[in-house]
Amino acid sequence: MVKVKICGITCERDLEAATQAGADILGFIVDTPASPRNISLNMAETLIDMVPSRILSVAVTVFKNIERILEINRSLKPNIIQIHGGIDEKLLKEISSAGKVVPAVNARSSDAIGEALKYSNLTQAILVDTCSDSGLGGTGRIHDWSLSRKIRDRIYPAKMFLAGGLTPENVRSAIEAVEPYGVDVSSGVEAKPGVKDPTKMIEFVRRVREAEKNEKR
Repeated sequence: MVKVKICGITCERDLEAATQAGADILGFIVDTPASPRNISLNMAETLIDMVPSRILSVAVTVFKNIERILEINRSLKPNIIQIHGGIDEKLLKEISSAGKVVPAVNARSSDAIGEALKYSNLTQAILVDTCSDSGLGGTGRIHDWSLSRKIRDRIYPAKMFLAGGLTPENVRSAIEAVEPYGVDVSSGVEAKPGVKDPTKMIEFVRRVREAEKNEKR
């Protein structure tokens, strides 16, 4: 089953709507003021405590230093920490010893495949995203899915999440092209930046399940 991660949850209303839509994983962006979906650690802690046990919680942040990453992990106790912005292998190994980590690979990087291979040797999963120049995801821009497919095949059996400009309209095509372990959506299911659209979330999950059924035929 393709896992569905809905990222950039900012409030209780959106958390409940994403849960009802059928999300498998929920992402909460912290310590990233440049993002319109950034929330305080206190708010993230409150929301993560509300996540049903069947759904995984992810603290999403941009790497600043290892001390801050470990502090976020201690404060929020998420199931996973997702790190953008690039990270040294030695530091990633140290962070991985404290909990599950999903590093983000920028599909716009000239060495995206090399980064993916490096990270996948140290973690169980990576995320491939269309990041901004500052390393942030949530840009709403797709990238070359043939590159994502190459990464998926090269890092297997490590898991790959596909992100970057996914919407209810294109997610089925993305899954058919890449066959990722999971898909990650944020801006593609929003009414406006930082505010989710319940109808779009329901439709996104429905299209993912449709793609799964098509693959089994």
